[in-house]
Formats: sequence, structure tokens, C-alpha cells
Amino acid sequence: MKKNTVKQIKQKNITEEKKTRVWISVLCAFLLGGIIGYGVHYVMVNWNGFFVVCPDGNKPDKNGCCSGEVYTDAGDGWMVCCPNGGDNCFPPMK
Repeated sequence: MKKNTVKQIKQKNITEEKKTRVWISVLCAFLLGGIIGYGVHYVMVNWNGFFVVCPDGNKPDKNGCCSGEVYTDAGDGWMVCCPNGGDNCFPPMK
């Protein structure tokens, strides 16, 4: 009788260890997925900032306009970049 009880306790401990390992693995996978997902999101949101350059080879200013362009209110909450003295406006590069 005593041998069965010891055997049952050992089996219970092994089962509990396996459950704990599974939950730790699930948690690690979730955290790793979150980190990778955040990295992908960051790259996609800032994709243009990594590669977009103005015709002069420089990056746009903080508003998304190149040198020689003016950040202008086009009305209805739309902001655009317009060349100095021109009306060929376009959305800012961001």
C-alpha cells in the first residue's frame, strides 16, 4: 500500500512539473510574439522614415516637407507641403 502511495505522489509531481513547463513555454512564446510583433509594427509605421529622401538627398524635416517647401494648412484639417510660390501641393512624407 505504501509503495502505491509513493508512486502516486511521484506521478503527481511529474504531472505538475509538466503543466508548469507548458505554462512557462506558453508565456515565453506569448512574450516573444509580442516583442516580434512590436518590432514589425515599429518598422511598418516608420518604413518611409527609413528610406524616404528628398530630391536633394536629404531626409524631410519634422513636418515631412523637403527644403524649399512650405508646410501649409489646406483647410479641413489637411496639411500639405507646397513649393515656395507654387500651388503644386502634396501630402507630407512621414
